[in-house]
Amino acid sequence: ASLSKLDSAEGVSAAALWADWLKKGLAPNSVINNTQTTSWQEFATGDYAFAENGTWQLANADKAGFEYGIIPIPGKAGGAAPAPTGGEFVSIPVQKDTGRYATSQKLVTCLTDTDNSLATTTTLSYIAPTEQVQGRQVEQKPALKVWVEAVKAAKGRTSDDLGTKYPKISEPMWGAVQAALSGAKTPQQAMTDAQAAAASATQ
Repeated sequence: ASLSKLDSAEGVSAAALWADWLKKGLAPNSVINNTQTTSWQEFATGDYAFAENGTWQLANADKAGFEYGIIPIPGKAGGAAPAPTGGEFVSIPVQKDTGRYATSQKLVTCLTDTDNSLATTTTLSYIAPTEQVQGRQVEQKPALKVWVEAVKAAKGRTSDDLGTKYPKISEPMWGAVQAALSGAKTPQQAMTDAQAAAASATQ
């Protein structure tokens, strides 16, 4: 689906899939208010088949006391779904004193150096942005391979020229998903209302 067309057939289908999981008892009603942490805690009880989460839960997975596997979020047509990506960014703001750029460049070069990037991303349990560092991460921890592939298939939240419009679209969207999950609205009505709200907010 497209974030600029929340009420498309694909957008409604995604909301309906999730809502149907709740109706069929395939997901707990708590998902309406769950955070990443509570989703993980529920999975860690051993009573749930899967939870969607990130690399930062690998250490906890190792302590869970049961066997587990890692898969990418499956795409509707096969392969990995283009999950939204975020992460840490390094930027240099425009400055009146251009003499400061040389020092800024040294700082950025230091932070993005291969060895430093490996140390930083390993400490934060993130996937590095470069293939060279990703390869070293997988060598150190083979379980990260799935996430490396997920990052390659990922799409930025602000892609497609959304930029600063994204928050104005995101809020109606998550509100619509909650309305569909709770049964307050049908998936179609929820996404139609969300699209109208997003279009009004981004004009």
